[in-house]
Amino acid sequence: MLTIKHKRLECIGCAFCAEVAPNYWHMDEEGLAQLHQVLDTDEPFEIGQGFEEDRESLKEAAFHCPVSIIKLEG
Repeated sequence: MLTIKHKRLECIGCAFCAEVAPNYWHMDEEGLAQLHQVLDTDEPFEIGQGFEEDRESLKEAAFHCPVSIIKLEG
């Protein structure tokens, strides 16, 4: 499993993560990306988990995030 760390409050709403990894992110009513499942928080991050088979799409979401608010561990 991968750990996904996302700084939701710094999101600018570009929606790239939700487009490339829709099983992990959606755009909320405020127009910000939101992890579907937040397991924990470590301010300023919300923390979720990702499957190994989704590593490439998660890496793409993190790499192309224009404000670099997505971190992957594992």
